[in-house]
Amino acid sequence: MSGVSGEKGLGSIADFFVSSGLREAGYVYVNTDEGWETKARDNKTGKLQWNSNAYPSGLPTFISKLHAQGLKYGIYGAASGVTCGNDPGQLYHEDLDAATYAEWGVDYLKSDNCATYALGPSVRFGAMRDGLNRSGRPIMLSIEPFSIQPDVEEGPRVANLWRVSSDIHSNYATIMNRADISDKWAPLAGPGGWNDPDMINLRSDQLSAGENRIYFALWAVMKAPLLLSSNLPRLDASLIALANNSELIAVNQDSVGVQARKLVVDGQPLPWLVSLTPCDKAPPKFYARSSGMGGSIQSSAGADTRHWSVKPVATLKFLLINTATGRCLSSNTINQLQGAVVLLPCKTGDATQQWRFDKGAHTVTSITNVHAGLALAVPNSTLTAQTHAKDTVQVSDAAYGDDALVLVKPYDQPGCTERDCQNYDESQMWYYSPTESLIRHATYTTPINRWLASPQKVPTWRHHCLTHALSVSSSGTASGDTEVWGGPLSEGAFVMALLNRGSKSATIRADFSALAEGGAKVHQSGATFDVRDIMKGVDLGKKVGGFSAVVPPHDIAVFKLSVQKTTVIV
Repeated sequence: MSGVSGEKGLGSIADFFVSSGLREAGYVYVNTDEGWETKARDNKTGKLQWNSNAYPSGLPTFISKLHAQGLKYGIYGAASGVTCGNDPGQLYHEDLDAATYAEWGVDYLKSDNCATYALGPSVRFGAMRDGLNRSGRPIMLSIEPFSIQPDVEEGPRVANLWRVSSDIHSNYATIMNRADISDKWAPLAGPGGWNDPDMINLRSDQLSAGENRIYFALWAVMKAPLLLSSNLPRLDASLIALANNSELIAVNQDSVGVQARKLVVDGQPLPWLVSLTPCDKAPPKFYARSSGMGGSIQSSAGADTRHWSVKPVATLKFLLINTATGRCLSSNTINQLQGAVVLLPCKTGDATQQWRFDKGAHTVTSITNVHAGLALAVPNSTLTAQTHAKDTVQVSDAAYGDDALVLVKPYDQPGCTERDCQNYDESQMWYYSPTESLIRHATYTTPINRWLASPQKVPTWRHHCLTHALSVSSSGTASGDTEVWGGPLSEGAFVMALLNRGSKSATIRADFSALAEGGAKVHQSGATFDVRDIMKGVDLGKKVGGFSAVVPPHDIAVFKLSVQKTTVIV
């Protein structure tokens, strides 16, 4: 809790949870940050020690009082030698600390990442996970390293929730940035493991009423942990009412557990990203932005995102269809994306989605976009960290995600008659293998390491392949003045959020077909939903195909769509 700590401060928060109705709404964790412990472990036992000034009754006694109130206690630690505030860390003491937490009755552990080590974070945080599992007490584990070096396999394997960004601040731009980053990693989340864009610090002095609504509502529909970082007894009644909105909380806690995703940006489908991945070995799980978990969504989760089909649409013109998502490779039309190549819903007559195999479809060739007249290529790029801004040297793109691909001027050197004549640009040469359904990059230099003085070589069969990717940089998904977010809920329902990030009021259209995301087949002409504005608690009645709403600047409207018997969902 922001500005509140120790037995006295946290006790007042606990009492407020009970008196305000927040406990009944589902707020049960009362969490501390740093400062609860002393600067040294016990000399004899090696155990962590609580600060007796902060907890004069003793930490276990205070935790017991919380439990008697129907609440739970969350503690702070770090998977390093010391915490960020130089208190004792958990590294090398995982089993002892986990047993100590269990002995005290702790229910939640935030394990911070306060140092950079050669020791991998999955090992350091995994050791604490295992210690907690051996402790004999169910303790929620929240970890930090993902926000520094994203690893799509790490968070779901190690923790119950994982921070996806650096510390949040109570200003509109930062809130939007953290929402965009959380949206990027949406496919990683599901029941038992959640993306954590950081705490919710509602406040009337730095945020407008609409910005507070955006803050809480987006966290709710994203299924983010609803952790209030405010001095709650001093918070405006309107903000307490917002945090106590039972219908928004029900969306957040819905049993299907699918994080709502950004579907439409400024009236156009959100582009999905493409990048490179090794051809020879599939990852443990493929992640696609298609929803596909529970409800009526037909899942493509786990489908091989490296697989492509080639569809002729005109003479020497083809669609390149990613079979896991059902989307087509396209030249980029949204400026915020660093990459120039994306996936969009397929449109046969759209020249931005039409490609030519310059040397022929069945040989090694450059692949040129018909609309742009430019060839698909691997960039020679590096990325300086934007989120933390702490890197002293440039690091490879792979440290924060995969490379974005680019479009460049096609290159061909005609009349080549010498043995070593290079009649190609290595960055733009590909081979489509219908046998494997793979689009292989033809160079055996590892593309993401080309900036090194001595490029690394890999065996021929491990060439990098074109794939749908969740990330190509440290930034979040593309944004616009108006956005539509949505996702499935239990019993065939959906949630749709209409977000106005702009400075003027806007009429935003919510088409039910946008919920498809390449997974659900919601037919716009026949889909009928009972629509309810859950921010205002008002029923809007039955809507066919979609509806529109006027949303003020820096504000949001959230709707629940309940399935009617006449809805056609295949």
